[in-house]
Amino acid sequence: MTDPGAVRPKRSVFALVRQLVSGVVGLAKLEFEHGRQEMGAMLSRAKGGVVMLLIAFVLLFAALIATVMALILGLAALTGWPGWLMALIVVIALVLLAGFLAWRGARRIKIGPPEETIASVKEEVAWAKRLIGRE
Repeated sequence: MTDPGAVRPKRSVFALVRQLVSGVVGLAKLEFEHGRQEMGAMLSRAKGGVVMLLIAFVLLFAALIATVMALILGLAALTGWPGWLMALIVVIALVLLAGFLAWRGARRIKIGPPEETIASVKEEVAWAKRLIGRE
């Protein structure tokens, strides 16, 4: 047991600062490692979900193909035209529809400089110039 009346040796300020800094660095390393482990666990769980989503999309694509085939065969039966001709008509209609949607979508996309950010930076530069001018 230590004597409560005993005087503890004083540490220098540099030793205390060094101990504080090493403690903070050690804590940061532990937190970083904990975060890395947590992200690894989250990614391993997410990997299974991504695989299931990919399988679902493949099945959905197969269902879409089957639906188009049913449309082609049904139209061919209704009109009495050969199946290959009805398939060609449906393919042309789908390509035209896809082209139209792509054209409309491309017109809606506006890509340019970020106007709000540029205006904000200009305001900050003007503020900094006024601040420097006052000193």
